[in-house]
Amino acid sequence: MPGDAGQRALVVDGTGMLAGASRWLAAQGWAVTLAARRPEALAQEIGAAPLALDWYDRDSAQAVLAALSPGFAMGVIWLHDDAVWLARAAEDQLAPYARVIRVHGALSADPKVHASREPDPRPGLWRQSVILGWHPDPDPAARDGKRWLTDAEISGGLIEALETPDPSPLIVGTRAGP
Repeated sequence: MPGDAGQRALVVDGTGMLAGASRWLAAQGWAVTLAARRPEALAQEIGAAPLALDWYDRDSAQAVLAALSPGFAMGVIWLHDDAVWLARAAEDQLAPYARVIRVHGALSADPKVHASREPDPRPGLWRQSVILGWHPDPDPAARDGKRWLTDAEISGGLIEALETPDPSPLIVGTRAGP
């Protein structure tokens, strides 16, 4: 899904596991704003606008997002459980009817857990969810017989979601859940 000239994407925490997807968005023509604790290196590499955002400092994180010029056409948001409160502040920077993709951990395959990880979704947005699963691992030394996803697999799943708008949750990996 290429971005039209001037179409802006807000990517929250896209410098680690989602770095490949952030690179892909920029290569597709999106004007990416990369919000993370240390976004500078990747932002410089891909021509994105860096936005230093530390969700452990709640007041500062909300102020940083509120200072953005709203109207992003796309939001990609990956937040750990202790930062789900920040999702709404990020979504508030999106244009009406913008597309937002939330990336969730494996336990979000359970609808109750998923709901708790999206406590205050902004109405009027086109939503997608990417749920990170795992792969079975026959190696007896593997933790619980599971192999967690690689960064490339995670970014690949997000890119698949970006290319295929579908409101059904996309599970990356063979399985999701505990």
